[in-house]
Amino acid sequence: MTLHSSGTAQPAPAIELDANRWRSLTVILFAAFLVALDFFVVNVAIPSIKADLHASFSQIQLVIASYGLTYAVLLISGGRLGDIYGRKRMFMLGIAGFIVTSLFCGLARSPGVLIGARALQGITGALLFPQVLSIIQVTFPGKERAAAFGFFGMTIGMASFSGNVLGGLLVYANILGLGWRPIFLINLPIGLITLCAAVSMVKESRSPKAKRLDLGGVAMVSAALSMLLYPLIAGRDAGWPPWTFASLAGSVAMLAVFVRFEKFVSARGGSPLVELSLFHDRVFVTGLFSGICFFNSAAAFFLISTIFLQNGLGYSSKDAGLAFASFAAAFLFSSLSSARIQPKLGSRIINLGAFLMIVGLVILLRLTRMYGAALTGLELAPALLIYGTGQGFVMPTLISTILINIKGSDAGSASGVLTTVQQVSFAMGVAVIGTVFFGALGSGTDVASFVHALRTAFTVNICLLTVTFLLVLRIPRFPTKAA
Repeated sequence: MTLHSSGTAQPAPAIELDANRWRSLTVILFAAFLVALDFFVVNVAIPSIKADLHASFSQIQLVIASYGLTYAVLLISGGRLGDIYGRKRMFMLGIAGFIVTSLFCGLARSPGVLIGARALQGITGALLFPQVLSIIQVTFPGKERAAAFGFFGMTIGMASFSGNVLGGLLVYANILGLGWRPIFLINLPIGLITLCAAVSMVKESRSPKAKRLDLGGVAMVSAALSMLLYPLIAGRDAGWPPWTFASLAGSVAMLAVFVRFEKFVSARGGSPLVELSLFHDRVFVTGLFSGICFFNSAAAFFLISTIFLQNGLGYSSKDAGLAFASFAAAFLFSSLSSARIQPKLGSRIINLGAFLMIVGLVILLRLTRMYGAALTGLELAPALLIYGTGQGFVMPTLISTILINIKGSDAGSASGVLTTVQQVSFAMGVAVIGTVFFGALGSGTDVASFVHALRTAFTVNICLLTVTFLLVLRIPRFPTKAA
């Protein structure tokens, strides 16, 4: 049974009683893991790719940016396509495309081909990823849905640090002399298994409200997000020329036009790309703002930590990856534990997690000052254990809290908005906090300079986590429509 805003009990949709729902969750989470992993896995392989393809730094930057840009820009459209044409259909089309484009990436013989393949890979990722949240939303009833969102959050968190660990190990192993290429080719067997399993285990669903794709809305939101994301991705290396600020300002204006257009479409009885009624829900809006701060901090943490370990302390790609092992263990344990703790603490588990992350960062900064160039992975472990435990509490619960009040008919629109906010926040975190880090580093190459830059950047991270903590206090402990 589900409880509607009127307070009357309504029978749960039959699809919620699907006997295969937990097995289908496993299938769609494998796909979500691959898409999220490919956002991070390239970081530690950059030196190998650059040397093998004789690429310039600007081309390497585009290898990373092309995936993130097309992926983030098309997430809302991908979610709406699932509402209209079927979430299972779009999921399977997306994973099939992701397999093919991953093969193109793994076989690329020039920087230009790799950049193009990564852009196509981002498009297919945007097609399948929103379907994961939508399928969870319409398949699982009540308390099961919170647990399923918890597993989703755990999966995305695991992908964020696995990109560094797995990428480092694959490059170091140099499987069959392929160097960096297995970081993409590993998607093929996992993707094919996922695609085959989805045929029988994932059930189809659509939204009765979404009749056709709002092409005007697609064009406007795509333009607005492109104008926002491209300068964030490319601005730092370009030295933040005037066009970057003009583009950022233009993106705000375009988003305002988009909102007015969506209101016009709704008033005429059309099917808007984004259901603006979503933003009448205080929990959804507050959760999105807290998510912006949290995801900004999380994305920057891994990038800056990897640069600090490899460039500042001279770690190899393997050692840099393995340094996050304690984080991984702590994150996995606390993510699994959060399903048992959340019924007692509600949304306050997010506050607990944010507090632990702040404590972990403070200890990490203390360790870097104490040990300097002699800092080892073993000495980093306590700080990363505390930080990982905190992130494991935040990631699953924050996602389920943001979506707790969303109706199944709006699942695609809400999923697209949430995943777009997540990816935009990742880009913002890397761009803004990365700029703070490199600005503090300047031309310094010694360990003391890197320690100073790390302390400066992670101070921003601590501020963002503090804002996350305060915003979540505004969310009811057990948020419901009646709250």
